[in-house]
Amino acid sequence: MTRKTFMDYSLITVGSILTAMSIVSFMVPNNIIAGGVSGLAIIVYRVFGLWVGAQMFVYNIVLFLLAFVTLGVGFGMKSIYSAVLMSLSVDLLQKLSFPVFDASSTQDGFLLVAIYGGVIAGAGMGLVLWRGASTGGTDIVAMILSKYVGFSTGTGLLISDSLITLLAVVVFGPIAAMYGIITIFTTSKTIDGIIEGIGNTRTAFVISKESEAIKEKVINEMERGTTIIKATGGFSGEDRPVLMVSIRRREIGQLRHIVKTTDRRAFVVVVNNSEVFGEGFKDLS
Repeated sequence: MTRKTFMDYSLITVGSILTAMSIVSFMVPNNIIAGGVSGLAIIVYRVFGLWVGAQMFVYNIVLFLLAFVTLGVGFGMKSIYSAVLMSLSVDLLQKLSFPVFDASSTQDGFLLVAIYGGVIAGAGMGLVLWRGASTGGTDIVAMILSKYVGFSTGTGLLISDSLITLLAVVVFGPIAAMYGIITIFTTSKTIDGIIEGIGNTRTAFVISKESEAIKEKVINEMERGTTIIKATGGFSGEDRPVLMVSIRRREIGQLRHIVKTTDRRAFVVVVNNSEVFGEGFKDLS
């Protein structure tokens, strides 16, 4: 097993268990339906008494087949591991009487459940999605939307889960469904924060008369590739190259130091990236 594979499965394990803890401690005892197969499983659990974890695994079978076709075998294997682990963890934690938060026991309890449950579930799912897998359910739908439509993973999850949450109105009424929507929103934003925050990158554009010297320092000192863009000054009419370099957020200070010590009159623009693929960043595969 390679180091990357070990890291993938370690973080997937942590993420799956965190998500299961959120379901058992916050969602199930308070009838919070945050979309996805877990939400559907909670509804059926309340109506028919069927185990939540077992239901989740069954519902995921069809979605996993879809994942194999659209996202690749590697995605499917890691996702099967995550879904099985999370399904077993949910039923096991319930059988072990894992501590639960009773929303009715405190003022604004349902709001606290919606927020904290969403954050914990989002952190867990974010770790799983970051390592190229899924906890199953609408995570798969969200990743497919991300790949083929261009939505962020969190936005895709927000759309698909909101549709499922509407079903909760029939069983639990509109108030419970409203808290479920708050949970979905919190979860989606936490997922985006985990995925984009861990691999947060920037692209810098440097306009300078000393662009060649800056380029050499970036390559040698930062070990980052650069791209030279031919440009013409709108005011001066002079031809002047623009140096473009993609960096990690933590490297901004180092780049500023290089530019400042080389040309204090340089003009620098730093923009946020959604994602960067290629050498030194994410693998295209």
